[in-house]
Amino acid sequence: MEVLLGTQALEPRSYLVAVTEHLERLGHEVRVFSADPLSSPDELRVVGVERDLPLAPDVIYSQDAEAALLLADLYPLTPQLFAAHGDREDVWLPPQLAGVVARVVVFDDRTGARVRAAALPQELVRLRRPVDLERHASRGPLPDRPTRARVRLDGLSDYRRGVVQRMLADARIELDDDAELVLGRGQAVVEALAEGRAAYVYGDDGGDGWVTPERYEALEADGFSGRLEPTATTFERLRADLDDYDRALGPAGRELAQAHDARAHAQQLVAAFDDVKPRRDPVDAPLRELARLVRLESASARGAATAAARVESADARTQELQQQLAAAKAGSAELEARVGELERALREAETQLEQPEAERKRGVRSLLGREGKPSTEG
Repeated sequence: MEVLLGTQALEPRSYLVAVTEHLERLGHEVRVFSADPLSSPDELRVVGVERDLPLAPDVIYSQDAEAALLLADLYPLTPQLFAAHGDREDVWLPPQLAGVVARVVVFDDRTGARVRAAALPQELVRLRRPVDLERHASRGPLPDRPTRARVRLDGLSDYRRGVVQRMLADARIELDDDAELVLGRGQAVVEALAEGRAAYVYGDDGGDGWVTPERYEALEADGFSGRLEPTATTFERLRADLDDYDRALGPAGRELAQAHDARAHAQQLVAAFDDVKPRRDPVDAPLRELARLVRLESASARGAATAAARVESADARTQELQQQLAAAKAGSAELEARVGELERALREAETQLEQPEAERKRGVRSLLGREGKPSTEG
């Protein structure tokens, strides 16, 4: 089978690499389409609108809305599946245009609910987030107490980062990629489980705690997003949760990761590919123009998110400077009070020094008064 993976800019990279490698192991030919003119990394065969497009792929598997629309225009009759990688950004949702995609692959129930809520009904294929269990092999037993942490906080606010950094500093845990515990969300959690690390779900909207066998199904269904439990993840809670660390989380996590084996994921994709049929008619819509609009909207959303992050960072910096200013003012007031105390003490000391001298002079005058003036006769 000839498979064409569709992307705007070769993202999400780890998923593309895992799917490509394991589909090729099964003997399928895989190329990755990039709407942006990007060079090919070693692990992917990248094609573009004007470069090395396959003549007639058997199936298209798109990873975002722009690629789905472009490839529906380029291959009007080729069946297409769509991977919805999350519920936060609209670019991860399938185009709301009948006939563009035949199936939507989702990796958690949260995203599935988002897709079902859209105006256009879609047939869903529910898979788990894949991980290469050979590339992410177990790193051995965990210690009784963690001393190193791997933190995956891409896209998190300065506040969230600060809470984690404060907790790690308080517990004297250093940052290190070769760590015993991992804090993150989504794919970072799945990879931590595969490596036999203690995985703590933590995202920009909160934290859901340790991934244990008892909590795995609920956390996996929520996409390891950090949004399962509507509770505030404060420094105090993080610090208390750290005390619940257990070295048994390592081997338990490795066992849980077997359900995410990339080999099984590739087999499930092939079954889904086989189940879709070619379109009987092209989609009657200006697909390239729609793809252009999706691209502009995506760029606008990214720009807005970047600006919001900068504003939040500036606000956090402003608050930090205000606290430093308040502390400096308090220190200045204390210093002024101390200077006043020292000046009073100095005056008191000078007064005490003057008293003996005055008393000595009075004693001399008194003595001279009793004995008379010294004689001046020769």
